[in-house]
Amino acid sequence: MARKINVLLVDDSRTVLAQLERILGGVEDLAIVGMARDGAGAIRMATEAKPELVLLDIVMQGLDGLSALRTIKSMHPSIEVAMVSSVGGDAHKAEEAFRLGACQVLGKPFDSEVIESLVENVRAAVEIRDEGAA
Repeated sequence: MARKINVLLVDDSRTVLAQLERILGGVEDLAIVGMARDGAGAIRMATEAKPELVLLDIVMQGLDGLSALRTIKSMHPSIEVAMVSSVGGDAHKAEEAFRLGACQVLGKPFDSEVIESLVENVRAAVEIRDEGAA
């Protein structure tokens, strides 16, 4: 049996959250453990819900995604964080996200196959980590 993956969704758009929820709803052994609409909520939910994967918008009101990524990775280094961006030409933000520890940068609109592949890669990494800890 595949290991269940807990996912936290973070975006300031209800529409984007609904799209992600719809895409992830079809993935087996996956639970959406929370949704947040800003960076501060992302940090709080990452601590409370202990997800294996966070899908985190880069550009949000208040605390932005890059600031939230920096904090989440410093507090919870084992959580995988994939950044979500509609900022087409801003390679600088993507580079910064990778430098801060993001495992992937996903573009909007979403490609469901890319997201499903990301989840499977995270699941494999978590299973390897769990085996090493046993």
